[in-house]
Amino acid sequence: EINGIISTLKAYTGVLVLIGGIPQPYAMAGFPMIFNGTRVEGSLIGGCALTQEMLDFCHAHKISPEIEIIHAKDAEAALHKLHDSS
Repeated sequence: EINGIISTLKAYTGVLVLIGGIPQPYAMAGFPMIFNGTRVEGSLIGGCALTQEMLDFCHAHKISPEIEIIHAKDAEAALHKLHDSS
């Protein structure tokens, strides 16, 4: 049951991420999440076939990720840099 999973989330930082679609909506108790500061998020990643198609496209067009390794102490500055460049 989804509410049982939500109840295990750490207060104020806990996030349950649902990947992909579901055939029927979940019934969730909202007040425990409000009082504990937890949240539920979702992502439609498209599955393995679409992910492979995207990777093939990137390879064919020589598109590669930009990677920057930072120290944890610099995370806030990196997030600001990311936000300011969009």
